[in-house]
Amino acid sequence: MINTKEQLKNYIDKDRKNAGRSHTLFYIGDELGKYLLLLRKKEYAYNLSKKNFFQKIHYFYLKYRVHHLGVKLGFDIPINSIGPGFRIDHWGFLAINEYAKIGKNCHIYGDVTIGVKNKTDKIAPIIGDNVEIGTGARIIGPITIASNCKIGANACVTHSILEEGKTVVGIPAHEID
Repeated sequence: MINTKEQLKNYIDKDRKNAGRSHTLFYIGDELGKYLLLLRKKEYAYNLSKKNFFQKIHYFYLKYRVHHLGVKLGFDIPINSIGPGFRIDHWGFLAINEYAKIGKNCHIYGDVTIGVKNKTDKIAPIIGDNVEIGTGARIIGPITIASNCKIGANACVTHSILEEGKTVVGIPAHEID
């Protein structure tokens, strides 16, 4: 959760550093960087909106901007669910459940779903630090993915991966290390 300006700056700096490219002035041509910046600012405004009326107004403005850009890029990422250093490789369908938790320095490719098995579940995947999720992967259910794991393209993960550094592929996903 981003509660101070220092934390906001830290999250933004780590996102930029992990992106592996320089951001241009006003994010011209860098819609992914712009989306992450707005998402971080929205998180900060939301966390302060309970105490400050002007932050609440700012939050609703940022909510509109993030939603509008998210529709353009194909993203649905909730606030307060991803750690610093988050990297999205390219635009396309990306849906993350509001109850999911993603650790720091995670790298996600396009067409990924991280969600629950049915509408009534409130327990979503918990993903550790430094996890790489390939294109088309589905991570579904109340599972835990350990740190430093790799999820292959089009893998369907429905069970926990508790050992660090594992690589899983296939439908249903199975370890190859």
